[in-house]
Amino acid sequence: MPRRTNLALLLALGLAFASGVLALLVSIGGAGPVVFLHGAAGIAVIALVRWKLPIAHRGIRRARPDRLLAVLLAGLAIATLTTGIAHALGAGDAGPLTTLGWHIGLALGLVPLIVLHLANRPQRPRRGDLSRRTFLRLAGLTALAAAGEFALGAVGAPRAATGSLRRDAPVPTAWLNDSTPADPTSWDGRLAGLPVHDVTCSLDCTSGWYAVNRWSGVRLSDVLPSLPPGTSSVIVRSDTGYSRRFAPGELDGLLLATHLDGEPLPRDNGGPVRLVAPGRRGFWWVKWVRSVEPSDLPSWWQPPFPLQ
Repeated sequence: MPRRTNLALLLALGLAFASGVLALLVSIGGAGPVVFLHGAAGIAVIALVRWKLPIAHRGIRRARPDRLLAVLLAGLAIATLTTGIAHALGAGDAGPLTTLGWHIGLALGLVPLIVLHLANRPQRPRRGDLSRRTFLRLAGLTALAAAGEFALGAVGAPRAATGSLRRDAPVPTAWLNDSTPADPTSWDGRLAGLPVHDVTCSLDCTSGWYAVNRWSGVRLSDVLPSLPPGTSSVIVRSDTGYSRRFAPGELDGLLLATHLDGEPLPRDNGGPVRLVAPGRRGFWWVKWVRSVEPSDLPSWWQPPFPLQ
């Protein structure tokens, strides 16, 4: 029973981590099932605590050399689950980060501790684990986890399919160490004469908030009406060096925005010009745009998450 509990807990943690990463990568429209799976995996972890506690208690009493590691892992796991539930219940900012920001950071810190814990106490499946009893227990745990996620969604704060909480206006946030440049590039005259379009869409930030607003600007397809032969992607680059690649077929749906809800775009929200990428998460919306350049490299030739 202890070994199977550990294996089930490892499976739930693996699903929670994998679905959490995937939820940040998929488009806004496809995030719903992934976010539900992530929440259900978290509920499964909580449900397994009932059987894990006696195992952990015995391990701590034995005073093994890795006892401190196990205690640290448990504390970090509790903090990760707590911040995740707090976000689902509607808790927004928590100091310098949102509750979801803390949740993601704590989860990333949890991964190396789990790897070390598994190295010290490996858990290997056995043929006897594939039994009817095991299957029924996993089915029961799955049903409990799904019901728990449904219940949490019912009593928690209204959220988007991505799990983000609603804000009235975009919050000035930056990806990792990206920061507002002192003298962002001016686009005066560079967009003159090009047709202006309005797009009302959701800016959904991976830190756990979203805002639906009206953005005004010029389509990338009008900025680059013709592409050189051999162009496989277009790079939108920021004054900070931050950049994202897009396929040529996407240009008509991308906007170089200069106004937000009818007002000039504030500098802390990417002004004077930022990219608007409807349907994509916030880290695709490049701020303080410096250049838009054709490239012969494919659009997937970039890290899934920017490194800056």
